[in-house]
Order: sequence, then structure tokens, then C-alpha cells
Amino acid sequence: MLRKFKWLLGLIFIVVAVASFTIYFTFRASLPMLEGNITSASVAQNILLERDKNGNATLTAENRLDLAYATGFIHAQERFFQIDLTRRMASGELSELFGPIALEMDKSNRLHRFRARASEAIAFMSDDNKALLKKYVAGINDGLNNLGSKPFEYWLLQQEPRPWTEEDSFLVIYAMSLTLQSGTIDAEKHKYFLEQSLDQRLANFLLPSRTEWDAPIQADAVPWKPQEIPSSDVLQSHKGKLTFLQTEDSPIPGSNNWAVSGALTKTGAAMLSNDMHLGISAPATWFRLRLKLIDNSLDISGVSLPGTPLIVAGSNGSVAWGYTNAFVDTSDYIELKLNPVFDQQYMTQNGYKDFVIHSEEIKVKGSEPVTLDIRETIWGPVYDFGTAEKFALKWVVHQPQAINMGLIRMEQVKTVKGAMETAASNGVPAQNAMLTDRDGNIGWVHFGVLPNRKSGNYERPGDWSNGSLGWDGWLSSDDQPKVYNPIQNRLWSANSRVVSGVDFAKVGDGGADIGARQQQIRDGLMQLGEDLVEKDLYAIQLDNRAIFWERWQQQLLSVLKNSSDEKFTPFVKEVDGWGGRAAVSSVGFRLVKNYRKAVNEGLMGYLTAPCVEKFASCDYKKATHLMESPLWRLVDQKPDGWLPAEFNDDWQAFFEGMIRVAWGPVLSGDIALKDYIWGEQNRSFIQHPLSRSVPFLSLLTDMPDVMQDGVHEKMPHISGHRFGQSERIVVSPGHEEDGLMNMPAGQSGHPLSPYYGAGHNDWLEGKMTPFLPGKTKWSFHLVPALK
Repeated sequence: MLRKFKWLLGLIFIVVAVASFTIYFTFRASLPMLEGNITSASVAQNILLERDKNGNATLTAENRLDLAYATGFIHAQERFFQIDLTRRMASGELSELFGPIALEMDKSNRLHRFRARASEAIAFMSDDNKALLKKYVAGINDGLNNLGSKPFEYWLLQQEPRPWTEEDSFLVIYAMSLTLQSGTIDAEKHKYFLEQSLDQRLANFLLPSRTEWDAPIQADAVPWKPQEIPSSDVLQSHKGKLTFLQTEDSPIPGSNNWAVSGALTKTGAAMLSNDMHLGISAPATWFRLRLKLIDNSLDISGVSLPGTPLIVAGSNGSVAWGYTNAFVDTSDYIELKLNPVFDQQYMTQNGYKDFVIHSEEIKVKGSEPVTLDIRETIWGPVYDFGTAEKFALKWVVHQPQAINMGLIRMEQVKTVKGAMETAASNGVPAQNAMLTDRDGNIGWVHFGVLPNRKSGNYERPGDWSNGSLGWDGWLSSDDQPKVYNPIQNRLWSANSRVVSGVDFAKVGDGGADIGARQQQIRDGLMQLGEDLVEKDLYAIQLDNRAIFWERWQQQLLSVLKNSSDEKFTPFVKEVDGWGGRAAVSSVGFRLVKNYRKAVNEGLMGYLTAPCVEKFASCDYKKATHLMESPLWRLVDQKPDGWLPAEFNDDWQAFFEGMIRVAWGPVLSGDIALKDYIWGEQNRSFIQHPLSRSVPFLSLLTDMPDVMQDGVHEKMPHISGHRFGQSERIVVSPGHEEDGLMNMPAGQSGHPLSPYYGAGHNDWLEGKMTPFLPGKTKWSFHLVPALK
């Protein structure tokens, strides 16, 4: 029996060992090629692909089409699974990989019919750009096919990778458009909900258009003044019960960027800083890349978006550029007038029209396909508000002129003015483009097409059926707002309102962020002197001063000192000595931030409760990012009649109640006060898309969870659990060798890569690392096939 038992154990060991080796070598087989030669019939001349120790890539070729091919090749070798997820997200095809769990997301995104729209957009492209995209797609498919095995994720999912198409590259851009502009689409809907359910005076108070935090680069002609608090009779329909806002705080997909002119720099060249704020997973959103032609007609460095062939942000040696999400008004809802005798028709300027029905089949892994019927109007798809009224969505991104490869012109522009001339046709979702050139000039302009609206009110859904409201083409390059070489030699943007007056009327509000972050950046720039170098601008990217929360700290301190509850006594010292920063070790900042959150959610939840009762999906947080202004007015003025009945108009009692909500784990003794540090609440959880579903995969793929300085809102240093600065760039065109760049989670999508996660710790620690790729460690060649 003992011999049999030993034999069985030995057999089990052999089976496990063979299985482990098989899994390991299967996974290893899908690693990208780092050295050697690959022959391809799709390239005209030799191409050199080099990587430094961190996997940062330099591609050198003799013509632009071969560079496009090489870009596709390396994107596929390093990131194919990630770009596959991105195209599927936009097209509503995730259920084919993941089954019913992804069906609701697919239904929501399939409404946009992006795969069909991609085909329409490609038809609008120039022949040169079509050729470039075709080469890039060939490179992706050859890069995938030259892996020794399909990417490891497909083994785990028991699926086969699907070849790449030209439409798929557009889907990647549409996916980014959804990320950046879904908030704009939502804001108008939720403002409508609030105005349909609250006293109009209350709705106006809760939805300000300006705040004390505004810091546009075009100064306002009329100074901001505090809002008047309406009479408490606006709350007559309220039930008087404390109700909290129910949704979590969602980080704003945005960014920071700023520029200083050559008059302020040591070199005389202008200098750009840019950190784009997005969800972060492993691997990173971006892929660091340098593209060179042998004749020196092109040498461009920066970040590319895998699935697309161009450098998105960076420097071409003459001009450097970066982005923040513009949050201008790129969409409108149209209230449809249905035919009262036949509800499959809607009124237009030319009479009733039939809805066009598109039947979309969604394939679902392990289940039967699901058919989704999408109703389309002349303006766009019918959008369900969950109400009896019907609405259509008109969105810039749905138009075939909106997305293209026009950004390729940034490869050859020589001046800020030249870059501005390309702005309206650069084919990206609307962005605040910050521009600098080697001659010292700086500029700001919107990249991407913007609608030229007929005169009228577009802040809320309207009736377009008689033709008086609508879009009349696009704003021309001359009509688009822009700023060039301002007198202060500085420019800044951070997802808040940038322009004023007539220019703001042209572009409208798309749910812009409150200006606290933008104001702090502006003030930091104004404090800088001359002879600036890259580290001076980089320091602002890591500015974690809690300026926005300073008045809340003072208000909270007053509440604590006026309280008779002895349980609050130990907290006074921590709040008083909070340090004024979102620092890992700060107990006081965590106390202040969570207190302000509780006050906001308790008071605004009560004030907007009738909206949730009438419209189940009503969400004040999605309606506006400017809620701090009315919130602080109420907290500061403490008017009678504005609190839930249970507090009997006693603001001190309300504030103490919110303290108990905010600090519950500490007051109950579950967490010691000394351990209630900000870093514990602000840990990074940067994970591979599959790691939460596949046992033990996280041990291979996920970045370590680390306590972080910064916060996900209202200061320059943006950080969150799965959100933050997706890259940091500081660069002067013509001086790229002195530039700086950080990126989280690294270049590679393969956990067995020698540079998987490389650079992540530098990003976490705020260590200044070079903008350009370093010394070559690995190189291989793509060579043309013999004819």
C-alpha cells in the first residue's frame, strides 16, 4: 500500500509538473519578439525596432508607410488583448468574449452603432491616410500572427483572437470618445430631470454656471458674485427626511496641461506640461513610442494609443502638444413630437418621418444571440430617459467628419500657429490642446470639430421639428476660440471653463469641472519666475496642497470646538494640525475630506430627493460638477428652513450628525484614530482586466497596491484606486533630451516580459525619468520579402 501510495504521489507530481511546464511555455510563447529578423511582404524597406530596458520603443524606417506597419506590429505584439477589449467595448461586442455578464454594457454601447459609423468615417478620409491606416492594420495582424502562441488571455477565456480591421482602429477612438464625453451626454439629461422635478428657483440655485473657483484663461468681463439663497418655500414639496446621494463619487476623465513661453525658460524654447487623467489598469493606456525616418524628415516622440497609428501627445522637435478634456457642448437632446395616430413616426421640418430601425445582433458566449432594435432619427438614435417623452441624441462623434486620422499633420507642423490651423480637422474628441514651439511661442485651441448651432437655447432638450433649432455645419478654424502668446507668458487648463463671453457662447458647457484644480495650477504658474527648467513644471504635477478643503477644515474645526460631545475631543488636534496636504500620513486630511463628503451627500441628497422620486435614475452628481458653490453658500450662511425636519433647523446638530456618518469606523473603535491616515483610503489598485476573475492571475499581472499622495479631484496631483495621471510629460520642443515622462504599469501586456511593469515605481514615487527612450537593449528588423 505504501509503494502504491508513493507511486500515486509520484504520478500526481509528474502530471502537475507537466501541466505547469505546458502552461508556462504556452504563456511564454506569446511573448513579443525582442531580437532577430522577420520577413514581411507588407514592408518596402528595412525597419529597425529598438527597445530600451523599460521596453520604450524607437522605430526607424525609410518611409512613413513602413513606420505605420511597424507601429501596428509592435502594438499587436505587446498589447493585442487590450486593444481587442477596447474595440469590443465601443462596438458592443464584449459579450462574445465574456458572456451575459457584459450584455447590458453591450446594449448601451451598441446604441451608437459605432462599427457602422466607422465605415462611414473611413470613406471621408484622404487616400494617403487610408493607405497609412491599411499599413497599420497589416502590421497589427502580422504582429499577432508572428507571436509563438495567441496572447495568454485567450487561452484563459478559451477564445480565438479575431483579425484587426480598419474599422477597428476607429472603434478605439470611439471608445476614447465614450470615456471622455459620456459625462457631457449625461449632464444635460440629469439637469432636465432636476428642472422637471424641483421648484425652478431651487433648480437654478443647485445648477450654477459660474463659481468662485473659476480660472479661465480668458478673463470674465463681469466678476463672480455669490448666489442668492432662495426662500425656504422652494422646499415645500420635500418630505423633510434626511436622504443621502446614492451614487459614488466618479473621477472626472480629464487632465492637466499648461505651458510657459520662451521668455520664462532657460533655453528660450516654450515648455509644455501634460498629465492626462484616465482609468488605469495593467498594462497602461498609452504606449511610449519614438518614430524616425532615416532622412531626418520625421523624429517624433510621445505616447501612442494602441489600436491607432499616430502619436497622440508629444513633440516633433518643433512643436510639442498635450491635452485636457474640453467639456464643451458636443451633444444635444431633441424632444421628439410623435405622430398621435402612429407612434412610429416623428415630426420634422418636412413633416412626419418614419423611424429607421436597425436590428443589431449581439453574440453572447454560452447563450443565444440577442437582437437589439435601434430606432434612428435624422438627428441620431432615440435615447431612453425612462420617461413617457421620447428624445433623440445628436452627438458630434456620430458624424462621419468627426473622427479621422487628421492628427498626422501634427508630425510636420513647425509652429504653434501652424498647429492651430489644423485644429478643427484633427479628428479627435474635443480637447483643450496646449501648444508650444521651439521659437518660444505658446497657444491654446480646441482640437476636434465643434458644432455651429443656430441661434437658440441648447442647454436642455428642445423641439427641433420646425427647423428653428439645429446645427448649421461646423465652427471653422477662424471661428474657433484660441489664445496665442498671452501677455502673462503662461497658459493653463484642467477640464474647467477656459473661455468667456462670446467664445464661451460658441462652444457651450459640456459639464465642465469646478475650477479648483485649474485655479491652483494657474496660481502655481504665476509664482514661477524665469530661467525655468523641466523640473519646475513637473513639481506642479505633484502639487498635493489641499487648497480646496482649507475652508472646510476651518469650518469643521469650529464645529468640533462648539460641540458638547466629548467623543469629538481627540479629533480637534488632528484637524487643527492637518498639514494642508493630501499626504499619505495625514489623519487630518482624511477627516476633513470625508466630513465634507458627508455634508455634501446628506444636504444635497435631501434637496434633490424629489428628483429621485420622480426619475429613478436622477443623479445630481452627473448633472453638475459645480455643486460646491451652492453647498458652501448653505453651509456658510446656515439659512432657516433648509435642513431635514429631524434637525429642527439646528445646523450644529446637522454638522455633528454628518461627522458621525463620516467618521463612523473611528468613533466606533474599529479603526484607531492614529491609523486613520489618508494613504489607507487612497491606495492604488491597478489590475489586469482579468485578474479579479481568474484565480491567482493577480500575482502575475497586478501592480502592488500602494498608499498614494494626492486625491482623485480638485488638486493638481490626481490619484485614485484605479484612476489617475495616465502619463506625465514635461518637454520643450527642440530639447527633448531634457524632457521628462512617467507612465504607470509599463509598456508590456505580458507578465513574463523582462520589462513588465517597468517604470511603474518611478511613476508612483514621482521620480523624474527621461522623455526619450534610453539606450537600446533589444533590437530586431522587419525586412521586405524577396520578390
